[in-house]
Amino acid sequence: MAKRRWALPNIEDLSKDQERVRLLPKEGCHLIVGGPGTGKSVIALLRARRHHRVGATRSSGPQDYAFLVYNRLLLEASRELMDGAVNAHPWIGWFRSVFKSALKHPCPAMNGRSFALDWSAIRTAIAAATDLPAPGTPFLIIDEGQDMPPPFYQALAELGFEHFFVVADQNQQITDEHSTIRDIANALALDPQERIELRDNYRNAYPVARLALAFCVEDPASPCTQLPPPGRSAKTPVLVDYGPKCQWGFDEVVVRILKAADRDPARLFGIITPDDKTRLRWLHALGHQPVELDHGRPRICTYASGDDAGDRRFTEGGIFVINAQSAKGLEFDSVVLADINGFHCRPEDKHQMDDLRRRFYVMVSRARERVVLLRQADRPCPCEAILPPDPEVLRRWS
Repeated sequence: MAKRRWALPNIEDLSKDQERVRLLPKEGCHLIVGGPGTGKSVIALLRARRHHRVGATRSSGPQDYAFLVYNRLLLEASRELMDGAVNAHPWIGWFRSVFKSALKHPCPAMNGRSFALDWSAIRTAIAAATDLPAPGTPFLIIDEGQDMPPPFYQALAELGFEHFFVVADQNQQITDEHSTIRDIANALALDPQERIELRDNYRNAYPVARLALAFCVEDPASPCTQLPPPGRSAKTPVLVDYGPKCQWGFDEVVVRILKAADRDPARLFGIITPDDKTRLRWLHALGHQPVELDHGRPRICTYASGDDAGDRRFTEGGIFVINAQSAKGLEFDSVVLADINGFHCRPEDKHQMDDLRRRFYVMVSRARERVVLLRQADRPCPCEAILPPDPEVLRRWS
């Protein structure tokens, strides 16, 4: 498999703002706010590496920190960037373990579902407990902190955790139980004005960043990422209608994606779908569509909630097929938003429209260089209402 450029930056490559964040004291509470591509997750990993190296010099004993992420796919990507040298966990599983260790009984859940915690019962149990042990991992580094609910932070404080390094972006909320910047600051006993902002975009090519910015729901608590300088070779994102009456049908679109991956085996393509049914449709088509390729069929992998195994390396080229919910925190060379008809909203509902904009903001900003949106021409497309009409921002093909 062809290797791609995907690694943590060297310290000397950090900007002054990023280096200032990296060197914040280990002790205390720090809240870092930044949009896609600002490097906030990279800084969080570099901070974890700093803890890990100190821990590795000790002759015995566990690491003194935990690096918490939203889902398992982001966990795998983080571990790969760190060559496995990171004490990283999905946040829900880690919290259940910490609660059981401290209170000596299982963590309360809603209707027995381990992924839906009963925060009211959790906080009641903590308040009633006596002689709670000191946290075994006193330093917490939390990535995508806006996607954990406010009671999570409150419960951690009540369990005795004191040292937090949280990176978050209110504009990238994708869960129903999310936290605002103010929620996080209040739980950590910080003035929201004490947050540190990262604004410069180091990931996205200018046309990608410009399209992502068209979906950003401006919020003073979490400013949108600034545009990077224009580049010469980057292509304007495109919306492609496909179907029986269009230039391309479904099979032709699949073939074009496979040939694009074949032309540069070191590129990683992210195919992001609105739901699991669509994910499986594209996964099957990409794996079975007849096509002549110079390098053979590219590596094609996927992820769905609950998956524990699979070839999901980010250091090699190929094609990832994932749902929108799993895209958070990831990075691809090119992104295809497949069948955007499947994203539903009611144009008269401002809250729904803003939620949809945030989802597109997250999905588009996963791409370094290229973005393509695919739409089934024979189906209604509710999200047309949020697509920018300017052809300089989003070209349209049919």
